[in-house]
Amino acid sequence: MNTRWNTDMKRSANTTTVPAFRQRRPAQLAERELQHLEMILANFIECTAASERLPARYWDMRIAQLDADYDLVPSQSQRVASLQRKLALLDSALDTASSAADAQERQQTRRAAA
Repeated sequence: MNTRWNTDMKRSANTTTVPAFRQRRPAQLAERELQHLEMILANFIECTAASERLPARYWDMRIAQLDADYDLVPSQSQRVASLQRKLALLDSALDTASSAADAQERQQTRRAAA
């Protein structure tokens, strides 16, 4: 009898603690998030100084989370893919600009030391 009780308890514990699937939110609720992320990326470089800007990896995580958490319709999935491409391009451009600025600063430091 005790063995059966233990088996039943294990079975019920497994079914209540581990969900079989994670339900995604409806596409309608994703629209506001999509609009926010599109606005942020549209103004990513112009509006904020680099020191105040959240890193690109943060925005990449937000975009990926949107894709994972919502049951997106095809047009929203396309917008998410577009946001991911745009962020990658912006991040690359910022890295290039930062590297160029660093090189220019080093050159100016050398000139001043000479």
